[in-house]
Amino acid sequence: MNNQEKNSYVRNQILTTLLEMMKTEDFDSIVISNLVAKAEVGRASFYRNYRTKEDVLRDEAERLNKELEIIRKNDDPFDIQLKLIRTLDFYKTHTNFYMTLYNAGLKQIIQDSIVDETNISTDQPALLAYTTSAFSYLIYGWIIEWIRRGMKETSNELISMFESCQTK
Repeated sequence: MNNQEKNSYVRNQILTTLLEMMKTEDFDSIVISNLVAKAEVGRASFYRNYRTKEDVLRDEAERLNKELEIIRKNDDPFDIQLKLIRTLDFYKTHTNFYMTLYNAGLKQIIQDSIVDETNISTDQPALLAYTTSAFSYLIYGWIIEWIRRGMKETSNELISMFESCQTK
């Protein structure tokens, strides 16, 4: 196993173990020494990759965002419904990760991953920046409520609910 493969293994072990521990322990009570012991990796390996437990989760949220970007890369940027379906389907596929964050009280990581993904810059026209920001916070609110309710609906069911509100 080369260094990159070893590092990937270590990072995966840490992430998997942290997510498992978060299902049974309060996030704030999880200490790095217990995490690395259960992950069967060295403490130095943890600190070579991360500064905090939150960094482990932010890193995974960022990785998932990149994966979603790849899925949507050839989509028509003006097809909002397709963008929404792809986003909701993606979150549904990764229910375990997002529900674990939510249940641990780490909604901020979810919010950051959705809102930061929009890459709003001061160079953009004001209307575009405000509209993009509003849309990203709308998606965040929608996803958080969906998570809170157990993510029972499919993306198509959610969109149908939204569309039925528009016609009334």
